[in-house]
Amino acid sequence: MSEYLEVPEDLVGTPLDEFLCLKWPRISKGKLRDLVRGGEITVGGTQALPSYRLRFSDVVLVDTDMTALKEVAPAPFAPKVIFEDENLIAINKPAGFPVEPSRWGEHPVNLTGAMLDWAESRKRPDGLLASRPRALHRLDLGTSGVLLYALSLEGEQHYRALFDQRKVEKVYHAIVLGEVHNAGVIDSPLAPDPRQGGRMRIVQSPAGKESITEYAPVKIFRGFTLLECRPRTGRTHQIRVHMASIGHPLIVDPRYGGRDRILLSELKPGYKPKKGQAERPLLERLSLHAKRVEIVSPDGETLRIEADYPKDLRVLLSKMEKWRRATQTPSG
Repeated sequence: MSEYLEVPEDLVGTPLDEFLCLKWPRISKGKLRDLVRGGEITVGGTQALPSYRLRFSDVVLVDTDMTALKEVAPAPFAPKVIFEDENLIAINKPAGFPVEPSRWGEHPVNLTGAMLDWAESRKRPDGLLASRPRALHRLDLGTSGVLLYALSLEGEQHYRALFDQRKVEKVYHAIVLGEVHNAGVIDSPLAPDPRQGGRMRIVQSPAGKESITEYAPVKIFRGFTLLECRPRTGRTHQIRVHMASIGHPLIVDPRYGGRDRILLSELKPGYKPKKGQAERPLLERLSLHAKRVEIVSPDGETLRIEADYPKDLRVLLSKMEKWRRATQTPSG
């Protein structure tokens, strides 16, 4: 059965693939483009490119069963919005959820599903999305904090250009093993580790890509440090690899030399577990939080977007303050 879609006046000039995403947001944009290229979605019966900009008189003809296509699943939680305007939305990403659907389906719940839930709650009267969130960057599965999405095609183009030009200030807070008393800069190229899939390593050869991280202690505890890290490049696992390279891996990061969890018994002297009960970890995900992003909006305003610590980090830091308080203060 064919379906006909008329082009609303306010969407004249919209690329065909973008228009289709507003109608079927849970079907991947790549799949929608394939349908256009294969002639299963046409403009007035005439094959068009996915980038074709729609005109007022156009009618989009769909000659395929869209209900049979794979869709992004809904999420069982609502994203915590910390900033929103017409071009940009920022959420405080919870740890444990990937930004995009995983390749092999091992993480069926993801931020893409949560953001589509949010967008579908704001549909227009004609059934199209009022805006389609587009992730502008990524955070690791175990990392929490500020995550940015563009809400318009123009906003996406503007903000992606700033990321490409390294004009986005990103500030992370990391809890690392060992005491770091002075600020520093790590300038070590990174490349994928051919011996272990999904792992990065420092490579002093043309294969390594420039990777620079500035860091400074925020709070020193006995045996641990809360650091502020500013990556000047955006390499995969950059902060994790760089801090491990100077002997201060994230306190929880078994892939790069940290532990797989942190327990209260490791912090509190004389700790006695409750009889018959296994001790619950204080933290069993990456001890890394995307604390703040500073970015310039299309109208020239500097946006400073900050995400509060989630409960697990707040609890861990409070226990460290109580049981691992140090007399030293950061230098400088």
